[in-house]
Amino acid sequence: MSQSYYDILGVARDADGDSIKSAFRAKARKLHPDVSDDPDAGKKFSELNEAYEVLSDPEKKAKYDRLGHERFVSGMSDQHVRAQDVDFGDLGSIIDAMFGGGMGGGFGGFGGASRGASGGTQHRAPMKGKDLHLGLRVSLQDVHHGATKSISVPRGERFTSIDVQVPKGVKHGAKLRLKGQGLPSPMQGGRAGDLYVQIQVDSGGKFTRIDDSLDVVTDLALSIAEATLGAKVDVRTLDDRVVTLTIPEGTASGSKFRIKGHGLNGSNGSRGDLFVRVRIIPPSGADISDTLRDALGSIPAIERS
Repeated sequence: MSQSYYDILGVARDADGDSIKSAFRAKARKLHPDVSDDPDAGKKFSELNEAYEVLSDPEKKAKYDRLGHERFVSGMSDQHVRAQDVDFGDLGSIIDAMFGGGMGGGFGGFGGASRGASGGTQHRAPMKGKDLHLGLRVSLQDVHHGATKSISVPRGERFTSIDVQVPKGVKHGAKLRLKGQGLPSPMQGGRAGDLYVQIQVDSGGKFTRIDDSLDVVTDLALSIAEATLGAKVDVRTLDDRVVTLTIPEGTASGSKFRIKGHGLNGSNGSRGDLFVRVRIIPPSGADISDTLRDALGSIPAIERS
């Protein structure tokens, strides 16, 4: 916000409390989103409310005058509601909180209440608290089995621990919404904001997820003999089960074999596949006997272009 609070309200720096209140009332009549045709009415009304909240409080006004606009704004705490954080659907309750209900007949019934089709008065709910956005790191095993993780959430000067249910098959970057676990409302009777937890799946470990799907891949080390002559090899799955895989003769390094239904669990009961990627490991020099050396030397060289 580039304008000072005095400019927004249209008052001088030495304006008294009554002048500030009168200026707010006059501008609120024009800028309230329920009555204004201005497409930016919600934002302007929010800025107006922010300016009034500071200048109508002697202590805040003194601090604002002492620091100046930019320093005062940059030093606001997280729980201070800024213009860009206001839920415009709840703006009608701002006037209620400041003036204890309707603002008199001059407001035509919008200053804290609205007229329904039957002519009755319906009060708007107080402003919602600010939402929080936090990250949560989980393992691929957490994604596979589902898990309950604890996360620390700020509550004033302290932190409280909240359990987060990690669903099976959740994707990296997915956001989980915990309703009412955000910051409390700045207005009495208002509901708390929501907590949004962004899932970050660790990529390390024996298994790697394929393109954020339910399929996973793991590496399988084979000797030159196993890859050349074929073999039966045991593969351990995500569930720590053993599946015997048949390796055909002449398997090349980098070849993939699919074990159906042994990938990640999904939230709807589905299951991905496990892909086994071959890595041929040559013997070390100490393990090469003269017989093996002669046998390997008899293998024709690969033609290269």
